[in-house]
This record gives sequence, C-alpha cells and structure tokens, in this order.
Amino acid sequence: MRIELERQDLRKKDGDIVRQLELACWFTLCGMKTEHKFLAYKSAFTLNYKANNFITASHFARQVIDLESSGIVSAELLTKYRKYFQACQQKGTNAHRLQFDPQDSVQVREITGYLCAGTLTRLEDSRSVATVKCPLTQAVYARGAFEGQICKTCDLVTLG
Repeated sequence: MRIELERQDLRKKDGDIVRQLELACWFTLCGMKTEHKFLAYKSAFTLNYKANNFITASHFARQVIDLESSGIVSAELLTKYRKYFQACQQKGTNAHRLQFDPQDSVQVREITGYLCAGTLTRLEDSRSVATVKCPLTQAVYARGAFEGQICKTCDLVTLG
C-alpha cells in the first residue's frame, strides 16, 4: 500500500509524472486478490493512456482482458478494453520512458525482491549481499543506503 500512497501523494502535489506511472505499474506486481488486481490494472492503464504511454497502456488493457475467465469484468467493460487494446497497439508509442518492463509481471514472484522498500525504486541488485531485510515484515532495502536505519514499513526494527 505504500506504493499506492506514494503515487497518490505525488498526484496531489502535481509531482513527477514518470514516477507516478512507474509506481502505478509496480503496484500491479503486488500480490493481491483478483478483484484488487483488476483495480490496479485499470488504474495503471488509465494513467498510462492519459500520459500517451500507449505500449504500456496496451499491456494493462491486455491484463484486464485476461481477467475475463474470473467473471469480475463485465462484458461491456471487456468490449471497451478490447477497443482500447487495439487503439493502443495501433499507436504503438510511449511518450515517457519508464523503469518498468511489462515482462516483469511474468517474472516477478514477490515485489519485496524487486523494489527497495526505502526508496520505492527498482533494486539493481537483489542478492542478499547487496540488500538488507527487515526480519519482521520481510521488506527488502538497498544495503548501503538503509543499513542501521529503522524499517519504513513497520517503524519498529533497525535494519541490518
């Protein structure tokens, strides 16, 4: 939820659009129920579409369409997203370069090994020698920047 709260805070301040887009995309990688995934996909799609990131938006439109078998997406909404998907595919451009790869949704098993919980940015090196983990929440941090600090997720444990 820290990812989404950070994105909403940036939006209120008219903050960096690229950062907002990245946070919305990364939020879709978090483990959650299908109903909540749908909302995350829809939000990421809308933000990317409005920012003219059509390649990334098409990925999230496809994710919504793929939820058809779950029964949580109405037939009307599926039709709408199929049209969006085709339109985005035709435009085939991204106005902003993001540090998000749509293939990550296939490869990432746990967001905790993907994002630094302190900076909410992608970990360049997620090996245990380069990171420090909160024993309580399992949140992963970049070792050099956060070792010895209090975990931002639980506010209880000193990292390292």
